[in-house]
Amino acid sequence: MKRFRVILALLLNTAALASIINVPAAQPTIQAGINAAQNGDTVLVAPGTYTENINFLGKAITVKSSKGASLTIIDGGNVGTVVTFDTNETPSSILSGFTLQHGISTVSSLNRGAGVYVYFASPTIKNNVIQNNIGSIGAAIGVYYGSPLIRGNTIKSNSMPEGYGAISVDGPGSTQIVGNVIRNNTAHIGSCGGISLDGSSSTTIQNNIIAGNVVNGLSPASVGGGICMWNILPFMSPANALIIQNLIYGNTAGQGAGIYVFVPSGARPIFVNNTIVGSSSSPQGSAVYITGYDDQAQFFNNLMIGPRGTNAVFCDSLYDQTPPTFVDNDAFSVKGTGLLGTCSLESSLNGNISVDPLFVNTYHLRVGSPVIDIGDNAAPDLPATDLAHGQRIINANKGLAAVVDLGAYEFAPVTVSPASLSFGSKTLGSATSKTVKLTNAQTTVLNISAYSAPTGYSVTGCGSTVPALSACTLTVTFQPLAKGTFNGTLTIADDAGNSPQTVSVSGIGH
Repeated sequence: MKRFRVILALLLNTAALASIINVPAAQPTIQAGINAAQNGDTVLVAPGTYTENINFLGKAITVKSSKGASLTIIDGGNVGTVVTFDTNETPSSILSGFTLQHGISTVSSLNRGAGVYVYFASPTIKNNVIQNNIGSIGAAIGVYYGSPLIRGNTIKSNSMPEGYGAISVDGPGSTQIVGNVIRNNTAHIGSCGGISLDGSSSTTIQNNIIAGNVVNGLSPASVGGGICMWNILPFMSPANALIIQNLIYGNTAGQGAGIYVFVPSGARPIFVNNTIVGSSSSPQGSAVYITGYDDQAQFFNNLMIGPRGTNAVFCDSLYDQTPPTFVDNDAFSVKGTGLLGTCSLESSLNGNISVDPLFVNTYHLRVGSPVIDIGDNAAPDLPATDLAHGQRIINANKGLAAVVDLGAYEFAPVTVSPASLSFGSKTLGSATSKTVKLTNAQTTVLNISAYSAPTGYSVTGCGSTVPALSACTLTVTFQPLAKGTFNGTLTIADDAGNSPQTVSVSGIGH
């Protein structure tokens, strides 16, 4: 017990010593704030444009904006990388809430990242907008032998004179690229518009939207509009990437407009529940082009869709006559082909199909889609929620058991919008109402068995049934009868596969 108290006291003292360094109030520049900071400190940056190129200097500090990326810009001035991590930084080195722009890097400078350069380091890079940077091998973010967490960023309109990705990950490490929007980046020659992996041993790419990225030039030199993965150097580590639940569409390249994969010997990339839509710029392997020792790759529950008249997925036999493993995928193109090359052997095996998935807006599934409830619940690394943060496995067709859908989005039979209501502070006894739309997307009547509202709230509307393919309005009323905070969850119990539906409610009585 005494030892525990000593450790607790040390932790409390460390927390008490942590400082907030305000820029520009206390220090004139962000770099000056970093120079003055000690491990555990926060450099808090006020809105404005800061023309500088900063380096974390190995410090376990948080550098963040006070008002978000739209109001706080770090401009690299086209003289070098905007932000550098090159002194063994750890996940406790955090960059958050900035627009990073006008960084520049060149192949000759050896910097692999014009917006952010990560060299033998593992920082946290989150909630930033990284735009209008120019550089090959990671115009937005370049990682070399590191394991950073890259989460919740918007990476757009970056330019690569020699290609190799808006995000480039080279060498061993366990980089995580999670929940980002990567769009409208351009490789003027070469390869890799969105993300490039080269010998990256265990990179995870999950829950990203990768769209509108372009690789100029003709195939076979122009490859990988959305993602490209390869390992052609013998001293690099095998590319055992996890590509999980991403939406990849509208990208352009001569081969593999969605994804291009060159699988090295010993590598084992895994693709789970992605929606990959190719483009006519890549008629062969428009969604996925895979070559090398590709029998080691594994595909589960993916939608790989080519535009009319193209081939959706092509497996090259240049090095390997055995196809990758395909389990419960849909590879489809109207008046085109699904699985071609060596992977055509998998077309009718292991639950693989070639049918129109019946998309609605932004590649969600329409009611009656043939890819609902047909996936593999045992797929490796299957997430608990889908790309829209909804329930991942839903019994949408009311079968004997809940079965996962194919692709990045699970079909939700019943939805509520908005998912939360805030009533603010209200006088005791006064009543305030807000509405919630409940939508029944099924082709059968929805039977509602119960509504449950927390203390201080009531709900009316919709009744006990909702017709097929229709919506109704719930009226939620907040009427506090006592002082205090009234937070809770409104619950609707019904016979849909994703019952119950919930709405978070909050309010204060005064």
